Formats: sequence, C-alpha cells, structure tokens
Amino acid sequence: MKNMKARWMSLNPRTRTTVVTLSAAALVSLGGLGYAEGWFSGLFAKKAAPVAAVATPAPQLEIGPMPTVAEALQLQPTDRVIGQFGAPVTLIEYASLTCSHCADFKAETLPQVKRDWLDTGKAVFVFRELPWDNLALGMSALARCVPPAQYFTFTDMLFANQKRIVTSGNPLAEIKGVALAAGLNGEQVDACIANPELQKQVLRNKAVARDVLGVKGTPAFFVNGQQLEGAQPYKEMKAALQKAYDAATKK
Repeated sequence: MKNMKARWMSLNPRTRTTVVTLSAAALVSLGGLGYAEGWFSGLFAKKAAPVAAVATPAPQLEIGPMPTVAEALQLQPTDRVIGQFGAPVTLIEYASLTCSHCADFKAETLPQVKRDWLDTGKAVFVFRELPWDNLALGMSALARCVPPAQYFTFTDMLFANQKRIVTSGNPLAEIKGVALAAGLNGEQVDACIANPELQKQVLRNKAVARDVLGVKGTPAFFVNGQQLEGAQPYKEMKAALQKAYDAATKK
C-alpha cells in the first residue's frame, strides 16, 4: 500500500487528476460495481483480474417493444415482489447481482424497509435486474428458475456469497454450490443460465431501465416514480418513503 501511495504521489498533479477522472468514468460505465478499491489498485498492479463470464446472451434474442415511462413504473407480471399489492407506495429497485453496493443495500437497509414499510402494508417492494456483465446475467437467469416464493431467499444467498463468486477463478462452481443448497443440481443450473426465455426477462428489465427510465448505475430506486440513485441508508430511504406515503394518503 505504501509503494502504491508513493507511485501515486510521484505523478504530477495533472496526471493524477486525469487518472481520477478516468477512474470515475470507468466505474460509471461498469454500473458502479462497488469494487472501487480493487479496480483502483489494479491501476498499479501487473494485471487486473477480469470478472469471469457465466452466461452468453442467446443469439437474436428479441426483447420486444419498449414501454412508456408510466408503463415501466407499473407492476409487471414478471416482477419479483415483497409486500402487498395495492400498497400506497411502490418501491422499485434496479440492481445487479454483481454490484457490491446492491449487496450492501440488501443486507443493511432492506431489512429495515421490510419491517417498517412492507410488513405494515405501507409499501410494496419490486426487484428488477439490471445486469452489468454476463456473470450477473447468468445469476439473474438462474434466480428466475426457482419458484417465485423462493426468489428472494435465493438472491439473498447470491448476494451473501457475491464477493467470493465475483473474485473466484471459477464463478460457476461457486454459483452451483449456492444453488445446490437451494435444491438445484449442476445440470439444472446450466440449463437455467442458458434459458433464452429467462435471459429475455432479465435483459428486457435492463433495456427498460437504461433506455426508458435513464438508469445509469446500480442500485437505482423509484419511489412512486421519483428516482433515487445509489445505496441509500435507511434514514434517506425512510424520508423518501414517508414523503411518498403522505402524498398518496393525503385526504
């Protein structure tokens, strides 16, 4: 770390500014994967380790016409949902299963949201995939293979093992280990990941997020249509939910 810092300080100020700018741009283009420290350290390493691919999009996959913004913010038949339909507040999250900030939100903020808003009937939570790489695409397709009632349990397991999966030299083996605990064998995992219909659902969510709703990074949230970007701490998320709830229930 000291050697890296020394190399950094040896650069002239203009070069350091350029590197920081390019670093930020690269992270945005990667969808805010959240492993900034690993990517930045790689600038001075011999070679940065790439994220291994697990899925390859099916050829000539047609995802259909795009909805309007209003239509995109409505509940869809393929959505995975926690909470009661018809709740005053709809909280939509777009996330990538390889995004560490998404994993942070899942572990740190969502349990509080569930306790105070979803379990009380004030809000409904909608999770939509926005994979930034083919590893996330494969994981997302696999998650859609389990029964909808088990979806969030399974994605919790994937998020909990995310860093090991992402940094592994054999991510598919790590994923199969998680899937085995959920009752899926290796052949089923391979079939789910390559399933074009499941890939279509995932890639359609991605296209709608980026092309219709203008999402540029993950996690991204919509609270009754109002966009929030980044892994919001509960204090900030609570304020947005309360504002939307008050507006929706005002007599």
